[in-house]
Amino acid sequence: MHEVLLLGIAASELTVLLTSDPRRWSRRLSLFLTLLLAVICYSSFILGVSAVANAIGATLALVWFAWDLVDPSARGVLSRWALASVGFVALLSLNPLNFPLLSLRSGRPMDLIIAVLFLVTGPVNHLITAILQCARGRASDPVPGWINAPVLPAMPAGDTQDDDAQAPQEPEVISGALPVLGVQAGEGTVTALRGGRWIGPLERLLIIVLAGAGAEIAIAAVVAAKGVIRFPEISQDATGEKAEEFLIGSVSSWILAALVAMLIRVVSLH
Repeated sequence: MHEVLLLGIAASELTVLLTSDPRRWSRRLSLFLTLLLAVICYSSFILGVSAVANAIGATLALVWFAWDLVDPSARGVLSRWALASVGFVALLSLNPLNFPLLSLRSGRPMDLIIAVLFLVTGPVNHLITAILQCARGRASDPVPGWINAPVLPAMPAGDTQDDDAQAPQEPEVISGALPVLGVQAGEGTVTALRGGRWIGPLERLLIIVLAGAGAEIAIAAVVAAKGVIRFPEISQDATGEKAEEFLIGSVSSWILAALVAMLIRVVSLH
């Protein structure tokens, strides 16, 4: 059951990240049902999960998806993940002999590890974005997906502009979405670098792998390297907002990676 539930939650989060306008529920629903059907087929034919467990997991995933449609705000996202964390700990503490259907330790450890790793990479970006949005004081606004999330400014093409050149106009702020930044180059617009949404999942995956290998020094090097790389950008911000955003986002991502690494170790021991 837990494999279907975790992958179903991941499917629900992916519909937000992959849909240009998360408020268009019909497109999201079609995408979610397609992904959920793929999850059910995977759990049934590959993992050998029973029909009852598939039904329970799919039902809970549908509840998660419906809750997100009703309350797409950042506060709602944090509430869902907080409730899911409590339920996850409760299911993990159940004795697999007494509760074989509900206990997270009743199945094969590798199946649970695969589901958690998939959930903690791309889909968790929705949670990180919600945390940053709450830190900005916009907890009641809908959380944007990958397509609407802010991006790094593109590298300008051609010669460097003069210092007296006209400053770029402020990007238009769309209700419920963060501004997308771009750099004008000549007559066209240079495609902006959307690296932030890839760095987070890759960083979490790298930390989990290094933690599993017992390479604590390498993890410290990764954390330090990220700070060094971001230092020139942060040092140019006189208000300190970029530094706070960097710390909140990075620490949240590292905590999630550490929790997953601890979970993998606990599950592997059983």
